Amino acid sequence: MQENLSKLLPEIYEHMAHWAPKEGCGLIINEDDPTFIPLENVSEEKDHFTIDPKEYIKYSIKSKILYVVHSHYEQDCYPSEHDKNNCKALGIPYLIVSYPNKKEFIYDPR
Repeated sequence: MQENLSKLLPEIYEHMAHWAPKEGCGLIINEDDPTFIPLENVSEEKDHFTIDPKEYIKYSIKSKILYVVHSHYEQDCYPSEHDKNNCKALGIPYLIVSYPNKKEFIYDPR
C-alpha cells in the first residue's frame, strides 16, 4: 500500500468500527495530501454500502476522488462480484478494508 494511504488507515479503521457490523464507507480525495472523508452508509442492507449520491457529487465536483473506501465486516478484504461491477461502472479504484481483521486490498478496474 502506498505510504500516503497507509497514514490514513487508523482514521479509516476508526470510522469502520463505528459502523460495524454494517459496512462503513467513505472517500479518499486529493487535496494537498490524500484525505479520508468518512461518509454515512445509507444502504438498508448489512452487507452492502451505498454512498448518498448528493455527497458523492459534492466531493467529485470540489476534489479528485482517488478511492471509494468501504469495509467488509468479519470477512476478507477482497472484492465481491457486486463490488467489481460497481467499481468498474464508476471507474474509480476501491480500497476495501476488512474489519476487525484490519487488512486492506485495492481493486483498480482500469
